[in-house]
Amino acid sequence: MIYEHVIMQEDELLKALSIALLGGALKQMWQSIVNAVGGIFGTDQNDIDEATGLSVYEKNLIRSSWDQAMKNKKEFGVGVFFKLFAKDNPSQDLFEQLRDIPLEELKTNKKMKAHAMRVMASLQTLVDGLDEPELLMEMLRNVAKTHRGQKVFQRHYEILGEVLIAQFEEDFKNKFTPKMRDAWLKAYGVMVKGIMEEYDELGMQTHDSDDEKTTSSTKPTEPTIETTERESPECCKVTGLSVCEKDLIRKSWVHFMKNKNENATLLIINLFKMSEGAQDQFQKFKDTNPDDLVDDIRVRSHGLRVIAALNSVVDNLDDTDCLVDMLQHVAHSHHPRGPTKRHFKDLGGVVVATLDHAVGKKFTEDTKNAWVKAYTVILSVIEKEYDTIDGNANEDKVPDAEAKRNEEIRANGDVKKANTEE
Repeated sequence: MIYEHVIMQEDELLKALSIALLGGALKQMWQSIVNAVGGIFGTDQNDIDEATGLSVYEKNLIRSSWDQAMKNKKEFGVGVFFKLFAKDNPSQDLFEQLRDIPLEELKTNKKMKAHAMRVMASLQTLVDGLDEPELLMEMLRNVAKTHRGQKVFQRHYEILGEVLIAQFEEDFKNKFTPKMRDAWLKAYGVMVKGIMEEYDELGMQTHDSDDEKTTSSTKPTEPTIETTERESPECCKVTGLSVCEKDLIRKSWVHFMKNKNENATLLIINLFKMSEGAQDQFQKFKDTNPDDLVDDIRVRSHGLRVIAALNSVVDNLDDTDCLVDMLQHVAHSHHPRGPTKRHFKDLGGVVVATLDHAVGKKFTEDTKNAWVKAYTVILSVIEKEYDTIDGNANEDKVPDAEAKRNEEIRANGDVKKANTEE
């Protein structure tokens, strides 16, 4: 911690000491001290990662500024997307749930908050992967795949990077130093390049033509779940969780996240072992012994995405509107892919078992019961949304079936008429 603090404060110390002693040589001396301290821990702040082009020092600047942003992640994320839509209004049309909402109402809109939290969770996994290029590229490939068919092009990613930097500058003023800004620009450039390379690999369009810069303003009917109840001082009326139970969940999650890379892999391996048919949902892992996947970077990458989603749940235990909206999104994003309600039910047992293993003795019976209660709420929202999706699909099939029957009747009538004429 002391070492990180020393590195992060280098610019401020350099400035103050240089002014006091008016010596250019002091800067060189201080850099030598920094590198010497880094050498003790086996790193040199000037070492360059060949895959990303980032130095150890630049990565530390990115992590330091990101950690500060994550202390107020919901507001930070909402600020980023508010700036995005203000700067490039057609971008708002890419989000069907946000499409028709006036800009001035977005900052307090629950769906805006939920989407901002999902994007912050994704960016967190990218920041976490800075020291592991293979893991980082796997995550970037997944970003590209999840945006397939959504008319999200290179310029959208670039504008998002611009407003991300602007949000840092607005929130942290002069604490967001030029070196931090340069480090973020370099890192974000690597991310966009990785995403675009996967676009090319998948044969996806990277640039939009003039007639695709806006999307249809037709907004589909959105399924809703009533969540008007607010938390009381004693117990949340939506989740049924007491203040004490939420505290137990948060504390156990902090312990779990201390070793999240290993736990991410363990979570997915446990899922494959404990949920029948779950592994078959992943074509790239199908027919492979789960124990042989322990070192597979793709398993860890997917596990980290699941953990990021769970982290957003834990972060929003007190904001039930945002929590429910995020869970509805989970249902809509997974329903077309094949996972069933049973798979989500199995996942609850997997999460609890993985927490039990990772947290150890501190995962008490009361903590376990709190997690079971919380996951019951998670499952109920996802199951209800699955039912809504299936119901809408069945309604769409009725007119099609009627049209088909009418066509058959018409065809039969034409045949009979032809036979009569003959």
